[in-house]
Amino acid sequence: MFLAPLVLLGLLALPGLYFLLRLTPPAARRVRFPPLALLRGLAAVERTPARMPLWLLVLRLLIAVLVIVGLAGPQLHPPPALPGRGPVLVVIDNGWASANDWAARRDAALRVLASADQAGRGAAVLATARDASGAAPHIAGVMPAGRAAQLITAMMPEPWPVDRVGAAQALAGASGEVVYIADGITDGPGFAQFMAALHPSRILSDGVTAPLLSAAQMQSNGELAVQLAAPGAGGRVLAETAAGDVLASAGVRNGGARLALPVALRNKVTRLVLAGPGSAGGTLLLDNTAHGGVVGLLAGAGNAEAAFLGSLYYIRRAVPVGSEIVTGDMASLLAAGVNVIIAADAPFSAAQIQILHGFIENGGVLIRFAGPLTADAPDGLAPDALLAGDRRLGGALTWSAPQNLAAFGAASPFAGLLLDKDVSVSRQILADPAQLDPATIWASLHDGTPLVLGRAMGAGYLVSVLTTANAEWSNLALSGLFPALMGRLVPLAQGAPPRPDAPLPMLQALDGFGGLAKAPGGASLTARVLPGLMVSPQNPPGLYGSGAAMLALNLGGHVPPVVAASLPGAVGFSGAAAPVAFGPWLLAAAVALLVIDALLSLLLRGLLRGLLRWRLAAVLLLLAGAGTLLGPTAAQAQTAAQNSALQTTLGYVLTGDPATDQISADGLGYLSALVSARTSAQLAVPVGLTPGLDDISLYPMLYWPVLPQSAAPSPASCAALVSYMQHGGLLVIDTPGGDAGAPGSGAGLAPGAEDAVRRDTACLNLPALEPLTTANVLAHCFYIIPDFPGRFAGAPVLIAPAAARDADGVSPVIVAQNDWAGAWARDKAGNPEQTPLPGGEDQRIMADRFGTNLVIYALTGSYKADQAGLPALLNRLGGP
Repeated sequence: MFLAPLVLLGLLALPGLYFLLRLTPPAARRVRFPPLALLRGLAAVERTPARMPLWLLVLRLLIAVLVIVGLAGPQLHPPPALPGRGPVLVVIDNGWASANDWAARRDAALRVLASADQAGRGAAVLATARDASGAAPHIAGVMPAGRAAQLITAMMPEPWPVDRVGAAQALAGASGEVVYIADGITDGPGFAQFMAALHPSRILSDGVTAPLLSAAQMQSNGELAVQLAAPGAGGRVLAETAAGDVLASAGVRNGGARLALPVALRNKVTRLVLAGPGSAGGTLLLDNTAHGGVVGLLAGAGNAEAAFLGSLYYIRRAVPVGSEIVTGDMASLLAAGVNVIIAADAPFSAAQIQILHGFIENGGVLIRFAGPLTADAPDGLAPDALLAGDRRLGGALTWSAPQNLAAFGAASPFAGLLLDKDVSVSRQILADPAQLDPATIWASLHDGTPLVLGRAMGAGYLVSVLTTANAEWSNLALSGLFPALMGRLVPLAQGAPPRPDAPLPMLQALDGFGGLAKAPGGASLTARVLPGLMVSPQNPPGLYGSGAAMLALNLGGHVPPVVAASLPGAVGFSGAAAPVAFGPWLLAAAVALLVIDALLSLLLRGLLRGLLRWRLAAVLLLLAGAGTLLGPTAAQAQTAAQNSALQTTLGYVLTGDPATDQISADGLGYLSALVSARTSAQLAVPVGLTPGLDDISLYPMLYWPVLPQSAAPSPASCAALVSYMQHGGLLVIDTPGGDAGAPGSGAGLAPGAEDAVRRDTACLNLPALEPLTTANVLAHCFYIIPDFPGRFAGAPVLIAPAAARDADGVSPVIVAQNDWAGAWARDKAGNPEQTPLPGGEDQRIMADRFGTNLVIYALTGSYKADQAGLPALLNRLGGP
């Protein structure tokens, strides 16, 4: 296709140019001026001009053709011709489902407008989503196609669904050719009406359903589970902090993903993100409802855990899912870092009360249940003054009957919970009515007697439940209301939840690409309407409220169900190539041929004959040199491979998991560069290996990341690893964290890691390992380091005992669960890929130093330990 086809009429002049070029004057001759000699040489016969050689004539005609065709503006992959005549209407879906492939969608629209511009046709644009002000979709009137392209370039996807009904109304009465760029889903009701009003001449769609993350659900084992609305979609879900650090990731299997994190780390996660192009549908903001507490349980009675009878039996089962439960005395609970303590009929001493006051003031929550041990002598640690003794309701010696619960007040944390009419209380502790503050009553009996008292103290809360936690004084613990009450009390450790009808102003808004932006003014919602609210310009997705009273409004569950739209005759746009103008290349070729023509003309006139020989030789030498550079022989390639094998290189075991293998490659790559820069050792790029298939004997250190889900090594792999260790190799076995309850900051991040290491190393016949200490040469062979952290710290590092080491004193194996490669790994720009926990960048520096020591240890053995005994050796040699 040509941008200026009329220029091709210049080809009609080629015949005349042909006859003109055939004529060429003869070459000039140099003669002496003497007149007589000049007159003697005159010829009486008239001479005709010499003819141009045919090959030179063809060359010059080719130059003319290149100039004419180049000026005509030829193109490769021209924009497809638009049907019909007149203005073109471009209808583009710009709702949340368009963000995932917005660049391809925008380019497709620009190609359509380029075709309209080339044909001299006007254009109009209709974006089907409402804008931020809530204005209904409308057609931007007919304008030059170039101006319409500017509108498309400035357009961005909105974080809410498109308005099919509003777009159908905007299309009423529209005329001209319509090109529809679809997002592939119906986006709720009105799609049939929209398509009927559209009458598209062409539909462009990539046929891919946009990803949508549903609301995260806390599982009974503490895992965060998230589902994808689009079945069959793959990828990985990343758990990110507010700073963008990735704390965990999980692959999507069977339409969902599960992320296992300890409570302390899970509470730092602020969003779940689907790896890939950013979009509001692939981003899930988390509020305090997804966070858990570390709950400590203690009781005064010795049989507190007895089935169906103990005071902690029902509490343990009523604690909200996702909470970590710790049992022990008060000192051990505080040492474990709990933020909620539930005391079942446990009296406290004066010293303990003072400590608990500090615990509450600093943000902790203390929930006390009554019982026989605390009824007779209240200790004063209560929201309000309590009377000694207890009140009995019902029984042969009383006139009153057991009392049911009264409705919860609007100011109570239990507001909105449905009452269980079968719950009754037959015995309780009484609050002192003379000193009772009505604001502390969170729940009461039908006769108005307080049952639950609560008060904010500093940053925390003190709560007293004036009956037992088992079925001895009431049947509350047997009801379904009991877990609901605990579900309101335990989250108080994160702060007071929002009241159901209190308006929560918007704090941050989620844009179409999944980023947080400044919130528009005026947007707000309430906790009561949140479950059924649909995202819109009036209620955009994002964070509402502040502090503990903050709720997240996400797209998952708040947009119409994702249903693939029927788009007959739709063609894809993601693989279409942009137009490529090659007219400039033709003109450049014409200029090059003109230079060649000029040189040939000088040669024919005898002006370049003296220079031809050495110029030809230079050209041949240049061609030979280029051939040597661009085309190495097989022998040269083989020699290069042999040279690279002779370089000192670190190796790592391939696991089959692409993400883990990439971390290993990046981590050891950075470590190799670091060692090369800081020491005299020069290391090559690390190599991924499969023991048993690849020769691992050439590598002084082999890093093996063991994954809980990895398969056990084959017999050939085991034999290769055993031989490797027996012949002086250092095998470093590491895991990406440990089991729940394991030592170190990686506890809970790799459930099953200990069993996986035991399974994978069973065939290696490892000796009994011992902890690595700072007395070992590994702690001071290059840097003097106090510990050996990686991405995680605190877990023991195990090495072989002295009797099982080689002649150089090097342990054949090192085992840890610190994820060293995760701390070493840097991306291509040199930025760290993962965040060390809990020490951050200081911990990363220490991990880099340990990695340097590890390489020096593998290369040089125990020469540092030998130096420690050097003075004694010299004294012995100098003796008589």
